[in-house]
Amino acid sequence: MLKIRQLYCEPALFDAIHFTDGINLILGEKDESSDKTNGVGKSLAIEFIQFCLLKQFSYSRLALIPPATFPHNAYVCLDLLINDQTLTIKRSIKQHETPIIVQNGRTTQYAKLSDATQYLGQLLFGSAESESHPSFRTLLGPLIRDEGSEFKSIVDCYDTGRDVPSDYTPHLFFLGIYPGLYHESKKLYIEIKNNKTAQSVIKKDVERLTGKEFGNAKADLNELSNQVEKIKTDMDRLENIASFDLVKDELIVLETSLEQERTRQAVIKDELGKIQLFKGDNYLDDDEVAALYDRFKAGLGAMIQKDLQEVSRFKKKIDSFQRSLIETRRTTLHEQLAVIVRTIRDMDERYKSLLGIIDQQGALKSIKVTIATYQKKLEEHGQLASFIKKYDDYEKRIKQDKKDRGAAISQLGSLIDTAESTTSAALEKTILTIHEYVMGNRASSFDIQLNDHKEVVKFELRIEADGSHSNEREKVFIYDLALLLTPELAKYHPGFLVHDNIFDVDQDTLIKSLNFLADNVAALADKQYILTINSDKLNGEEKVGLRLDLALYKRAHFSKDKRFLGKKYQQLSGK
Repeated sequence: MLKIRQLYCEPALFDAIHFTDGINLILGEKDESSDKTNGVGKSLAIEFIQFCLLKQFSYSRLALIPPATFPHNAYVCLDLLINDQTLTIKRSIKQHETPIIVQNGRTTQYAKLSDATQYLGQLLFGSAESESHPSFRTLLGPLIRDEGSEFKSIVDCYDTGRDVPSDYTPHLFFLGIYPGLYHESKKLYIEIKNNKTAQSVIKKDVERLTGKEFGNAKADLNELSNQVEKIKTDMDRLENIASFDLVKDELIVLETSLEQERTRQAVIKDELGKIQLFKGDNYLDDDEVAALYDRFKAGLGAMIQKDLQEVSRFKKKIDSFQRSLIETRRTTLHEQLAVIVRTIRDMDERYKSLLGIIDQQGALKSIKVTIATYQKKLEEHGQLASFIKKYDDYEKRIKQDKKDRGAAISQLGSLIDTAESTTSAALEKTILTIHEYVMGNRASSFDIQLNDHKEVVKFELRIEADGSHSNEREKVFIYDLALLLTPELAKYHPGFLVHDNIFDVDQDTLIKSLNFLADNVAALADKQYILTINSDKLNGEEKVGLRLDLALYKRAHFSKDKRFLGKKYQQLSGK
């Protein structure tokens, strides 16, 4: 059971609002200054109640109030009753994360909002955290629907701008259906989805590694296993030879040395090839030089021929010296090449001799290359095997999670089947009663459907001509009020309900809905129903036929001259 007794402030910055059992009306009224009834503070008063009931501050309208309008160090206070416990909750905007709860004369300021919320849950349900019931704030969702939800759905009760996922936890709880199976099914759905995503990543990694489609991965792994095994067999044969340890290291050193010597041999041969280009005498004849010059200047060639001959003789001396240097280098290179050839031959003979000792008969052409190949293949094999194992592990988890989820959904289905003949049947009966009273017929139905989708369950409530804006709001009114009034649900429902500006419906539907409340005052006597409504909808001719005494149930009324906070203000920007 949950009932609120008084909303007030310390210091007194707004008039206290006192609440009683049964029907409580907060009215928006016209005054001499204006015929408008919106924006006077009805919804803000409900927000103050929500704030004291520990609504998250970032989603509260109190976060938009400037300090000049409402000091942020002022305490909003709510006296309430939870089961047999009377308590007061105090919370300020400045210290919104550390609310105060006064109970039995004892004051406790909580270090965290979650701790205070958990305590209220413990008072309401008898335990702080349990799969058998929703959290305190989750339960309040459909009991104090956010006006921003626009009352479009019986399940979704938060501001549509927040994009909050549907949560059937409180709705199942109201019907006495254990919500833990619902939680488990949703959790397993998410795990299955995450594991499939991980599988997809591994699949791409394998395809990138092998260059083939994932379907070929296991075949590639088998071939790699075969290659690794063959190389290992060859190496095992070496390891089993007694003299292998004596010659293995020397063989590897010889292979390295042979590579180096062959590289040096190639360099020397390349240099000798370039020296060959200088072979022969490539000089111009003196007569040719003189004749060439005569073409440019007649007679001048004969005069300089003697000088040219002297220059040419000097140049030939230089060329002769250069030639002797090249010849010397050529001789040196030939000698070095001869040494390298002998070294390679000796090393090659030693290498063959060592191979003969271990008697491999050509099975391993190169010890070093074989070991390197083995390591590479082993690494490829290990990497591919690891990917495939992870993929298979995820596949096993997915299959098990699907099996567990199927079992949870099956058990949930059994509970729903039981409820169909008990609580949900009783709820539907109440829905039909309200529908007949307001709509004039019983063309309505309530059904709980199971599915394999993320939400697992779906509540389907149909009323006459549903789908329109006004009828969807009326549908929410009928559903919420039926939950509150159905006797079979009293052990689960806290007997508390707030509707803030829910009636945006035609006049006939409005009057009949309010008259239903008037005719069921006795059924509401031990419960608490708070309704905000604009009285201009019920003035003059519009009031004809209304049997609900507004003055009797009025707990507060606001107008343009008498606002909830006493003043008009501009909301803070950037919130």
